[in-house]
Amino acid sequence: MRKLKRDTTLLAVYCLGLLSALVPLAHGTDKKEIVRQARQSYYNLANAGMEEFQCQVLPDWDTTFKTLKTDPVGRDQVLPILRKTHFELLVGPDGASTVSHQSELAPPDEQVAERVRKATGGTEQILTGFLQTWSGFMVKSTPLPDADSDYQFEDLGDKYRVTSKEASIDAVILMGHDFQIEEMKVATPEFSGTVRPRFVRIKHQFVLASYEATYTAGSGNPQGLSVEIEYGDVQGLSLPSKVTATVKLPTGAVAFPLTFANCQVKKR
Repeated sequence: MRKLKRDTTLLAVYCLGLLSALVPLAHGTDKKEIVRQARQSYYNLANAGMEEFQCQVLPDWDTTFKTLKTDPVGRDQVLPILRKTHFELLVGPDGASTVSHQSELAPPDEQVAERVRKATGGTEQILTGFLQTWSGFMVKSTPLPDADSDYQFEDLGDKYRVTSKEASIDAVILMGHDFQIEEMKVATPEFSGTVRPRFVRIKHQFVLASYEATYTAGSGNPQGLSVEIEYGDVQGLSLPSKVTATVKLPTGAVAFPLTFANCQVKKR
């Protein structure tokens, strides 16, 4: 895969991971009950008894390579190796995740080996970035602060706004009166980013269904990423069954469909 795609993917992971991990810390606690109710409106795997879960991940390399419009070496030598490469992920009770892979085939030469490393490394980065963002809603409850912590809360009439600042990081969350988070923004001296999530309801609670993200590093051009999430029931818990991440590059959009299979859950 091209170096540009990998660099853009790494930037997306960094931006989205920081957005999901940030805990707002600022001034004002006058709307504690609203924030408390909002947090309780989101599906939470840890509260549902999950201690950890692990899945195999099956990338749809044929679809990805079609959108990449790769060369004959990619189609004839890199793609067969990737089809025989197996990915696994593990997510713990605090949302921390690990992603690993192993392949059944060895590359015929160093040129192919380097391209395989870039493809598998980029896939691991996409998975890691997705899990960081997803766990911020589904495992850690929500990106909203604890109701008793410090933050600035504003009622804008049709929306609520939660503003925070921690060190050199500024963050803003916009939320509707139904408690659905509509937008998250973060800015640092190095980059700025925005995530716009969309939810569905499962058992009267919000579940992250998709998100759009834009981000800018330094004086560079804005880049985009979109993620669609499908869910399945695993031992009574709602877990991803398919994730499609689309990275928007200057050369065009590249789709990464990822199926989650053979998931196992450890409960408390």
